[in-house]
Amino acid sequence: KDGSLVTTIEPDVQSFLEKKLSVVKEKYQVDSIGGIIMNPQDGSIYALGVNPDFNPNDFSKVEKVSTFSNPFVENVFEFGSVVKPLVMAAGLDAGVVTAQTKYDDKGFIQVEKKEISNFDKKARGVVNMEEVLSQSLNTGMVFVYRQLGRDKMRNYMFSFGVKDKTGIDLPNETNGLTSNLNTSRDIEYANASFGQGIALTPMEMVRALASLGNGGKLVTPHVVKSIKYDTFVEKKMTYPEVATKISEETSEEITRMLVRVMDKLESTQIKPEHYSVAVKTGTAQVADKLTGGYYKDKHTHSFVGYFPAYNPEFIVFLYAINPK
Repeated sequence: KDGSLVTTIEPDVQSFLEKKLSVVKEKYQVDSIGGIIMNPQDGSIYALGVNPDFNPNDFSKVEKVSTFSNPFVENVFEFGSVVKPLVMAAGLDAGVVTAQTKYDDKGFIQVEKKEISNFDKKARGVVNMEEVLSQSLNTGMVFVYRQLGRDKMRNYMFSFGVKDKTGIDLPNETNGLTSNLNTSRDIEYANASFGQGIALTPMEMVRALASLGNGGKLVTPHVVKSIKYDTFVEKKMTYPEVATKISEETSEEITRMLVRVMDKLESTQIKPEHYSVAVKTGTAQVADKLTGGYYKDKHTHSFVGYFPAYNPEFIVFLYAINPK
């Protein structure tokens, strides 16, 4: 049958996102940058932007073939600290920590023969789990993992869909690389607790994070709202959703903690007056595919925010590869 696709893309939101990404790419000389704006309740995508991009009417001008791929579904990244809320939510849901659970942060922690430290190598002393998220403490996340244990952590993480394709209606989707969660090595779980050693597509990442705000459900991201056939029949599309392991109460509690992250930010310019926003930033080292280690001087920066925090209508996920 012939007909037209009606998409979920909102043109104003799309053009706003594309402009912002261009500004940041120029300012920080980023290798590549992307952003997703989605409805966390049902997976409708309002905007998808990536830079470098190309003009489909003039694709002969593209220098790198990789520009034609869609990084949201075809590429995987280690996103670092934006993964922390997932692991913290698992700890809350399993009842092994609360927001006020304290631990003694010495700035580093020994796991097997490796030393894991905070991003600034500094100790904070006795702090609670709320501070672990606000100050993004790697040692605190290893503490949460140790309370959970391997099996629980793996089961919760897999329930967030981190190893599965999202089912989005875009071609060539791949799935996350999470084989490190199938080992019995503590170090792999410790690293995963703060978002290293597991790699997700941006679409998997935004879907997992959306579940923290929407009461614990895994939605199907999508860009097609309906099909209008030339016979004047319109078919509304429906998309499946499944439950994660976290309860609605856990969803509310992790959201409260992420609102505190926003409240503690120094800059008042970015705080909206009339509603609360749940946020988390991330910085991860970029894996060196040749040596198997990490580049000392390359990082992936990421950000997630959803709002209004307690019944969110929007989730924004942004990432930038190797800002200078």
